[in-house]
Amino acid sequence: MTNRIQKPKMFQSDSFMRRFAKDEDGGVIVMTLLLLITMLIMGGMAVDFMRFESRRAELQSVADRAVLAAAELDQELDAEAVVIDMFEKTGYGDNIVDTSINDMSSSRSVSVTSALDINTFYLRLAGIDTLSVPARSAAIEGAGNIEISLVLDISGSMSSSATDADGNSTNRISLLQEAAGNFIDELLTEEYEDQISMSLVAYSQHVNIGDDIYDALNTTPDTIFEIPTDEALEESLRVGRWYTNPSRCVDFLDSEFETTTFDTERTYSQVETFDHYSGSGTSWLNRPLCPATVEGGMQTHIIPLSQDGTELKAAINSYVPTTFTAIHLGMKWGVSLLDPSMRSLFASMGSIDPEFSGTRPSNYSANGDGISTVKYVVLMTDGQNVAGKRIRDSYYDTYAERLIWGTYPHAYWYKWNNYDDIEPVIPRESENTVSYTGYSATDANNQLDSICTAAKSQDITVFAIAMGSGSSQMESCASSSAHYFTTQGDELTAIFAAIAEQITELRLSL
Repeated sequence: MTNRIQKPKMFQSDSFMRRFAKDEDGGVIVMTLLLLITMLIMGGMAVDFMRFESRRAELQSVADRAVLAAAELDQELDAEAVVIDMFEKTGYGDNIVDTSINDMSSSRSVSVTSALDINTFYLRLAGIDTLSVPARSAAIEGAGNIEISLVLDISGSMSSSATDADGNSTNRISLLQEAAGNFIDELLTEEYEDQISMSLVAYSQHVNIGDDIYDALNTTPDTIFEIPTDEALEESLRVGRWYTNPSRCVDFLDSEFETTTFDTERTYSQVETFDHYSGSGTSWLNRPLCPATVEGGMQTHIIPLSQDGTELKAAINSYVPTTFTAIHLGMKWGVSLLDPSMRSLFASMGSIDPEFSGTRPSNYSANGDGISTVKYVVLMTDGQNVAGKRIRDSYYDTYAERLIWGTYPHAYWYKWNNYDDIEPVIPRESENTVSYTGYSATDANNQLDSICTAAKSQDITVFAIAMGSGSSQMESCASSSAHYFTTQGDELTAIFAAIAEQITELRLSL
């Protein structure tokens, strides 16, 4: 009989533990449980974040509606009370953190900051018990700080007939005068005093910048001095004579249409004075290349940074159709009058409204209150860009030449049958000899596209109005399709009124 020796229990347990360590049964279940817990937490986080976004949108909506209602100038209740009431009625009365009211005679700005804590369901498993839901909103009604360039076409085609809103026949310039006058009346009111500045630009083939801006710039000499050399005259009788070019138009470089910045340091070339539009039997020099300002007559010069509606409307009402169309030059000056680079130039001019001198054009960036000055160009035309005629320097560099150009129209040089009673003082030449194309229609369109692009890159809002046939250049220039208008003339007043309303309407800033 064989006796078996039984191992102690401690050796039996050791064997069991080795077997358990090697046993893989049930491993997948453990991993599945871990992944399941992780997925539940992740899914739960998504639920918490969805709840967060839902409450945030709801709270933001309440804040937006509250500031819009409170900023409304027509309501006479206390603005802060309106905000509080809106939050309380929607169940968020305890969630207002701060309100700010800036109430002026012509505008009101309201801002509110609110917050809401929501308890989490699943994020608490990751140690996050609450989520803070923020909502801030601000609104302004009224002018705020606004700068406008009103750029108007006074080319020859503005004499064309049109039909007003009542079906009566008139001409385009009359429709423009009425519409622009109403636009000025809508904006330059006592309510918006010292907040809205308006610059007026009239353009045809060039833009008359006026004496004040012209004198503040560096320009080429406008006066020629000459001592007659007629040998038949005794030396003592050869008295010096002067001819001063009255033009107040200057040329831009091609590259200057690619930027809103105006170079106040460089020397600008003065445009020559001559009239190539008038024909025989008309009043000579009634349509000069540079549209003239005449004492007691047409006032075509730029009026910068004004809030004098009477002055602006008087200038507009004096306009008569002139020469060809150069939309690009009108737009270039309109944009320049909004650019901060012009501020020092205007500060040196005594004619600028004291409220704006040295402070406008404002910077494009926000002011200390966080609200930027809003800048607009309202650009109007009834046609397309047309090539511009110029006189060659070699035919504009003597006293006799400038005198003849300043006395008789361009046709004097090559249509002698129309001017047989004039004794020529310089040799007869063909038109192409004495003049040249300063810019082509294609050049003008390209430059218009460049300056419009530059303006919009600085967040200048461009309203473009095409009277008559539509214009692809004007449509492209506008800030958006909503800022582009076309009319045969009958809707012009309504269009300007709609633009004025958009400029002063309630604005929401989130």
